[in-house]
Amino acid sequence: MTPTLPRTIRAVDTAQLLDLAQEAAMYGFSQRLPVDWLREHLAAEATHYLFPTLVQWLTHRPEVPLQWRCQQLAVKVREWVERTADDGAL
Repeated sequence: MTPTLPRTIRAVDTAQLLDLAQEAAMYGFSQRLPVDWLREHLAAEATHYLFPTLVQWLTHRPEVPLQWRCQQLAVKVREWVERTADDGAL
């Protein structure tokens, strides 16, 4: 049975977002922005928001946890806001 998407967003700080991006990279999930790029460009003290869009269980890769594909609203160093897709194990 496919889990129901939550109707709320998740607010994370920059360290948490970097941890999620690193974990996603470790599992080989599709990455729109490399972790090093995020580390260099995200505002260190900002709050970023993740909007769940898809829950995916990779049955062909049992070692991989449940995957939550999210849109993210991230605050960059120059206070630009960027909305991107992110794959992560939440």
